[in-house]
Amino acid sequence: MKVLVLSDTHGSLEVTSKVFELVGKVDLVFHLGDVLYHGPRNPIPRGYDPMGLAEFLREKRVIYVRGNCDADVDLMVLGLQEMPRMAMEYFENLKVLLLHGDQLEEMDVVSFAKEHGCQVVLFGHTHVPTVEEREGVFLLNPGSPSLPKSHHPGTYGLIDTETGCFSLFNTEGSLIKEVRILDGG
Repeated sequence: MKVLVLSDTHGSLEVTSKVFELVGKVDLVFHLGDVLYHGPRNPIPRGYDPMGLAEFLREKRVIYVRGNCDADVDLMVLGLQEMPRMAMEYFENLKVLLLHGDQLEEMDVVSFAKEHGCQVVLFGHTHVPTVEEREGVFLLNPGSPSLPKSHHPGTYGLIDTETGCFSLFNTEGSLIKEVRILDGG
């Protein structure tokens, strides 16, 4: 199973569709919020087309969590009834906590993840890719493909259950970092 991990696309159909071209067929997408709107503090990203992006994503199997820039109207154009602030997903022998990341200042995410049996926390919000392990919990942020705030061009993540790895790539297709998150991969 291949799972594309995206966050902070901020309405860029151009960059998001490029990511899908780079990764090829995926079984599932985890989108960690800030899907369509660029937000008042961000510049308008290259290829800004929120309605086009909504139509593009409606054709995919996507599990969303709500970011600080996501509004009720975004849910409507994405064809969603709800978009939770946090979700827990299972696949293979892995329990994953999904959240946008703006909540991290108010919570001890490692303790929360451990209390709920999550081995991995996927989050966004900062636009900075992160791959780290704390107290046996992986904290993974795919960054932003559209509005990066690091020395990398835009970034995204990929979970491959065959290899058991989370891989961080840039939008030029280069591997930045890889970490094994699944046993037996």
